[in-house]
Amino acid sequence: MEFFTVAFSTFLGAAVALAAERFTRTYDARVQEVAAINNLILDLAAKCAFLVDDEWVWADEGELSRVVDSIFHARTLVRDTRVALRPRSRALRHLRKMARACNTFLELSEREGEQRLRTALMELTAEMTREVRALHSLRPGRILADEPGSFALNASG
Repeated sequence: MEFFTVAFSTFLGAAVALAAERFTRTYDARVQEVAAINNLILDLAAKCAFLVDDEWVWADEGELSRVVDSIFHARTLVRDTRVALRPRSRALRHLRKMARACNTFLELSEREGEQRLRTALMELTAEMTREVRALHSLRPGRILADEPGSFALNASG
């Protein structure tokens, strides 16, 4: 009888240890995921490229190139964040939409004129803002809601 008691206790102890380790690993992965998403949101909030409105004009010849480079960098940030997420994360869908929106703008930047790019940039900003809000809604207490461009140096407010 003692053998069964010892065997059962050992089995139970091992099961509790495995469950605790799995819980800790899952918790750590969620914390890292939230941190990666928050870092992305903060990086996007600091991008001046997302500050555009109907009266905005390209300031000089290098402005268009600067905006395209900034959106290219934003896409890289989104991809890096996507890699940091868990395989079944609910945030993956939103990051895919962000990457697709950046890709669409970058594709248009190679073919379209200045006026169409202004409109495309406004659409990109709106799409990125929607997706940031959607990411925030996944875990409102933990994920930030700062809109793209809201922390940019020349943001008014």
